[in-house]
Amino acid sequence: LNGEIQEFIEELKQDREKRFLNTGVRDYSELGLLLYSYLNICQNTLFDEHFDGEESHLKIDVYNLLETAKNLLPHNELEFLDKVLGE
Repeated sequence: LNGEIQEFIEELKQDREKRFLNTGVRDYSELGLLLYSYLNICQNTLFDEHFDGEESHLKIDVYNLLETAKNLLPHNELEFLDKVLGE
């Protein structure tokens, strides 16, 4: 099992630069923060004046969905990947 984990880590190290290419981020922690910001922008946009005609319950449902997605971001795991892959 330890060998499989080490092999997986080596694959992640090789693939790391490709994953972040054209994203503007340097590591997994920064990627998590960027995703969090995107979700936050989506939530704030729902209550912008351009959406005044929409039914309020639909906006609240979408807002809650985005909040759940933000809460599911694995911040600790992303930081762990940065530490492990930085070795």
